[in-house]
Amino acid sequence: MTLSRSASPRLSCIVTAFNEGALAAVSLDSLLTQSFGDFEILLVDDGASEQTRRVLHSYDDPRILHIRQANDGLSSARNRALGVARGDYVCFLDADDTRPPWAFEAMMAAAADNPDCVFSPGILQELRQETHPFYDERHFHALRAEGMTTGSATRDAKALQHALRQLACVEPQSANKMVRRAFLEHHRLRFPSGLFFEDILFHNAIVMNLQSYGITELPTFTYFRRYARTQITSTSTTLRFDAISTAINTLHLFSQSRYFQDTTLRALVLAATFKLLKWSAESVSHEHKPAFAQALRSMVSGLDPRYREPLDAKTQAEATAHAPWVAPSLDYLNSFVGP
Repeated sequence: MTLSRSASPRLSCIVTAFNEGALAAVSLDSLLTQSFGDFEILLVDDGASEQTRRVLHSYDDPRILHIRQANDGLSSARNRALGVARGDYVCFLDADDTRPPWAFEAMMAAAADNPDCVFSPGILQELRQETHPFYDERHFHALRAEGMTTGSATRDAKALQHALRQLACVEPQSANKMVRRAFLEHHRLRFPSGLFFEDILFHNAIVMNLQSYGITELPTFTYFRRYARTQITSTSTTLRFDAISTAINTLHLFSQSRYFQDTTLRALVLAATFKLLKWSAESVSHEHKPAFAQALRSMVSGLDPRYREPLDAKTQAEATAHAPWVAPSLDYLNSFVGP
């Protein structure tokens, strides 16, 4: 199906490009060959390299809207596209990752009941070409095993709350979700401009406002580890300090959520946040470690006191049963909490 810009597509896919070069063509080709055709691609040139720009300009397809801006970062580029998106749903893809041809069809099928968000498992391709399920497969498996591929507060609020605990543990990756645009607008959800680890805050903002969800059976994206890929996870600079700002914002927002009183969910959000902080503290360059530790101690001392309350045995067991990283992450938090 070919769309003109006067049409209203069911799905808007936002792709941002910076210096992906020829890899951008692989990504775009994977979108243009989808079995589901009612979509638009919002292709943001975020101050792209000349090689990348040549690739982007080689595509003259009415389903693609080209957006160009001076380099302002991933969050700014995505927010720019969100401002002009017309689809009922919105999804995201980095310009060096891909989607299988069934991805859009699978996501839209899971949106039959018009949920706030559809979550999807994915595929991880390692540097040596080995492929594995993406890191969060266990949480999708758990939801499928319990027959919880959809959920809604209006149908079963208790079941939704149970599902949210698994969804809070899903990797905060932009490609693994398709979000209802009206939901984004109602809650004024955008990516945090000027901060790295932007997907973490966006993911948690969705979960803490969620009233309904769906999940796909099939994976809908492939994430590639690449030797030359520019990633925050491949650096050890002061950019790691953005993890502290992201954590502060995430935990503050969740403290305002209707789900905050769920102590197990609160523990999982807290653990996921300190998983990031622990990793950042371990991987920041040696010269910055003392300053990072000092900033982290200050952050913990300023947390809502309810985050620092000791977990009772039942809550501790329920939280740690969700993922192997929960216990060490909570232990790391406790190392900063005084008696």
